[in-house]
Amino acid sequence: MIRASRFFLFEVPPMLRHTFFLLLFAFPVLAAESADLILHNANILTVDAKFSTAQAIAIRNGRIMAVGTDGDVLKLKGSETKIIDAKGKTILPGLMDSHVHPVGAAMSEAIAPMPVLKSIVAVRDHIRKQTETTPKGKWIVIRYAFPTRLDEARFPTKAELDEVAPDHPVLYHAGPAGVANSMALKISGVTKDTPNPTAGVVVKDEKTGEPTGMLRNAYGVLKGVPSESESLTSAERLTALKNLLSRYNAEGLTSIADRNASRSDLDMYLALKKEKQLNLRVNVARSFGSAGTPAEVGKRLDELAGKDGLGGPTGVGDEWVRIGPIKMFLDGGMLNGTAFMREPWPKGDTYQVTQTDYHGLLFIKPEQLKIVVLEAVKRKWQVTAHCAGERGMDILLDAYEAVNETTPINDLRFCITHANFPSKMNLQRCQKLGVCADVQPAWLYKDGGALMKVLPESRMRWFQPYKSWMEHTTIGGGSDHMLRYDPFMATNPWSPWLGIWTAVTRKTERSGIHQPDEALSREQAIRLYTINNAYLHHEEKEKGSLEVGKYGDLIMVDRDVMKCPADDLRDVKVLYTIVGGRVVYQQAGMPAQK
Repeated sequence: MIRASRFFLFEVPPMLRHTFFLLLFAFPVLAAESADLILHNANILTVDAKFSTAQAIAIRNGRIMAVGTDGDVLKLKGSETKIIDAKGKTILPGLMDSHVHPVGAAMSEAIAPMPVLKSIVAVRDHIRKQTETTPKGKWIVIRYAFPTRLDEARFPTKAELDEVAPDHPVLYHAGPAGVANSMALKISGVTKDTPNPTAGVVVKDEKTGEPTGMLRNAYGVLKGVPSESESLTSAERLTALKNLLSRYNAEGLTSIADRNASRSDLDMYLALKKEKQLNLRVNVARSFGSAGTPAEVGKRLDELAGKDGLGGPTGVGDEWVRIGPIKMFLDGGMLNGTAFMREPWPKGDTYQVTQTDYHGLLFIKPEQLKIVVLEAVKRKWQVTAHCAGERGMDILLDAYEAVNETTPINDLRFCITHANFPSKMNLQRCQKLGVCADVQPAWLYKDGGALMKVLPESRMRWFQPYKSWMEHTTIGGGSDHMLRYDPFMATNPWSPWLGIWTAVTRKTERSGIHQPDEALSREQAIRLYTINNAYLHHEEKEKGSLEVGKYGDLIMVDRDVMKCPADDLRDVKVLYTIVGGRVVYQQAGMPAQK
């Protein structure tokens, strides 16, 4: 039976609604206005509570008007209705990425493509070429180049950087940890006497006391490192962002969550919306520092709203740009060996760990974290924090639990960003508190092999255990896209199909399958990038499934994702992407709407 629109029911008196429904379902063409767009002859995966299927879908005024059989839905065709014959192809809700950094990613290749460096040999060759065009004494910086992605699965050494660039300061940057060469240390005055900065480490040789070049959250000791930003005009920046968002559309994304946005980032989304050039929906997490007294933290939270009131708190906005949680950085990362772990990181070359008691980095003291969480709860802010290690997760959940004792947080859906190493105990704590997580399946694929060589099996048991997560709470799929445009070669790979494939197969790039018992079913993996992500952002009533009344956001793909070979999932091609009933992407050669 057709599931028809409810939007005109407010005009029907309550006592007459039962009769009205009988007439509606008996004569749907008379009861409902005609659709703006109908897709029919399709294999529609609605991703509703029953994961039911349908043949056709109708959209009017940007929202889903009806879902059902071809015969019923086509009755909603009017003289102006546009029709797409799916010819048996599969239709899904539009996909959502729970964690991207679109502004930085858009600017990263706005001027020229960035090299993809897959080995230390390639890194050294690239630096050597840079020395040919860079004046001596000027910086050469390689950004967000994670050692777990290199063939050698380790950081380059200071000596290896010195050999190819003895006359240039060089920084091999991998997030919170990186390696500087001798020239970089020399011009910055970094010696054996240089103290460690707060929450950071200038790593020194245990025998000589001299800096090894490894800096963990200590880039501040370096002098003159050039900024990441390029000299682009405001108009060029907007164009670059718009171009990247169009690329997202081409992979089936109709919604994203910017997971660490400044006010200027938010203003770029608002500017595109104002110009009617925003082709996907954006949930904006506001970047937030943790320092200050309760009064100071509270004042800064209030100030996030801005003079226009559009900057917060959580939930402010509309169907195109909406404010999400505040975002903090609690610990380091697993890709660079700085995640805050219960047990020490093992000694070894991967992360240049030489100490026996190195647990990673913690950026916020537990008592200060509790202050921020409490002040956020008072103002109805949702909270999330970058938290990669299991000890970091312990501390974050401690703060959530402490605040929950006086002010319940379940309805706010607090989150953990990354949560790479949960434990059975922490999953149970999440379940009790209603805490969710945004996870990055591509990291299992790209980095799992390197980590399996560093950490013992007992610790890797809890590396991204998706099935266990879903038995306790809701998780959503994201990428943490930061640099480059290509969906597979970017840092980090942002193809949602790579994420879905990884969640289903648990395959790693270099070391086979990791913990196959933690694999998701196809249905679960699709939910990971649709309704689950909508739930994380308090938007499940508006999107994430193809149901009457929700936004008309959907995609058509080139294969049946429920029946094709599992290894074909990563190669899915999107034929149409539709946002609010409007086609925003159409694969070349596909027929236009009739």
